[in-house]
Amino acid sequence: MDDSAWARFRRHRWLPQATLVLLAAALITGFVLVRAERRAGHNADVLARACGGVLPRDAVRGLLPEDERWDERSGPGPRGLLSCGVGVYQDADGGDDIRLDVTATPVLETPLKGVRVEHVAGDPYARAPRWVGEHRWADGTATVACPRGLPGYARPVTAFRVHGNLSTLGDAVPPGWRTRLAEAVAAVADDLRTAHHCGGSPVRPADVKPAPRSATDSGTDSDADERNTRAACRWFRTADLGAGWRPAGQPDRGATHTGARACVTGGLKGREGLGVTSASWWGELLPEVRTEYAHELAVAGRGTAPRTDRRTHTVAAWAEARCADGPALHRVSVTAAEPDGLAERAEALLGRYLEAAHCRDTKTLGTVAK
Repeated sequence: MDDSAWARFRRHRWLPQATLVLLAAALITGFVLVRAERRAGHNADVLARACGGVLPRDAVRGLLPEDERWDERSGPGPRGLLSCGVGVYQDADGGDDIRLDVTATPVLETPLKGVRVEHVAGDPYARAPRWVGEHRWADGTATVACPRGLPGYARPVTAFRVHGNLSTLGDAVPPGWRTRLAEAVAAVADDLRTAHHCGGSPVRPADVKPAPRSATDSGTDSDADERNTRAACRWFRTADLGAGWRPAGQPDRGATHTGARACVTGGLKGREGLGVTSASWWGELLPEVRTEYAHELAVAGRGTAPRTDRRTHTVAAWAEARCADGPALHRVSVTAAEPDGLAERAEALLGRYLEAAHCRDTKTLGTVAK
């Protein structure tokens, strides 16, 4: 009786081993295909959730390895906008991390500590939260106009920023990553613009800009402060005081903000020490200024006598005038060791100040001794 096919198969020199190899290869291939299919489905679900599901698929695929499982995070960002990301987060021995993070923040002006001259000209702002400046170190940022305003803020907010970063640990970043990142940031920014009914123009990848190098240079802040001081103090000339006056060598302090501008001279030398300040307020700050300086405004022009128990004397001159920023209150003060002639000098400097600012419709409110 002939041997059965099974018996002949078993006695074959290499066929059983080859069959086992083929079977193992088929099982492994099937496992790999199923795993790849599940990973692709998982990554598609992640992409549908991350950042509200608006991240462009091709952009993310150009940034993240498709042979790894992606993870996402989504949630409210600073002041209620958006902070989200998608990436590969490996175990300690698993290889490289790479992730895309996108954050949206409102463009807010940090509130002033106060409206007094020393606040506006010096260190005027309350401490800003850290997130206010994070866009300076982002890989790409888009500033989006929102003409209709973002709801939920005490003061009008008519713009927001969206910035993105690609973070990697290990190998170099993917080629063309800046283009892909710009596409992702623009997609999130335009979705927010639409969701908040901002109006304005659609956000394009070309609107996403890398942080300028100067934003991280150590000298940028001091240079900006110097320019701001020059702008606020440009009106003042030592010659306006008459002969014999010269700077005392101390730096001036000055600044211009939304609703206020002020300058404090660093001191002058002459027959006696002298100091000069100037300030203007307009717009939303005017009610607060009238409250803060209520006493000065109430007695200005009434001829109050200077106090005699002080080593220095200050006279402030006030006026209302319409300048480039609209109706405003203006104040110029002069400080000296002797009170004689300070009122006349303050009024003269106030006139020079308003002239330099090209103001009109001036109403002089008078001087007040401090």
